Amino acid sequence: MRGKLRPRHEGGEHTCPNEECGHGDRHDRIIVRLLCRACDTVRLIGGEEHDIETTTTARIGYGQPPKRVAGLWLYPGPPLLRLRDYNTPGAYLCFREKVDRLSEKDIVGTVTEGRGKRGAIVWHAAIGPEFPPPVRGLSGYAVWAKNSGEKPFTSVTAAAKWVAAELDATDTEENT
Repeated sequence: MRGKLRPRHEGGEHTCPNEECGHGDRHDRIIVRLLCRACDTVRLIGGEEHDIETTTTARIGYGQPPKRVAGLWLYPGPPLLRLRDYNTPGAYLCFREKVDRLSEKDIVGTVTEGRGKRGAIVWHAAIGPEFPPPVRGLSGYAVWAKNSGEKPFTSVTAAAKWVAAELDATDTEENT
């Protein structure tokens, strides 16, 4: 994860004569994910904090197979909150085609978890990602051209259907 701030009392600030250098008080955080597809065990190894966590694909989303919904391939990601007994993905990246390796150029949308009234799980969606170049040490995020707005969906399927419909509408506009 790029741009994570260093802990307050650990390490000095990096100073660089290059005016374009944006990592003055930031560093890259490296996490290695080791996945056993036979038993769905995942080992997360953090480089900077020297921590090791053992979990499952159900708890972190990564490593689960994609699912086909509304004509799209949804690749699962980590849950919104790290709660005990939490066993469902909290986000999905949407692709038109099933791919072996995820790439920014193939992402067409996203479905993300949120909390509604009284803490109920709800889903939001967006299409049209743009990945801006790193600025001041921040990178790895998307800016979405259109999102589903204030009214959340009650299921991943409903949110994925919105993504598919918006992509179809965009394709129709571009072809006319």
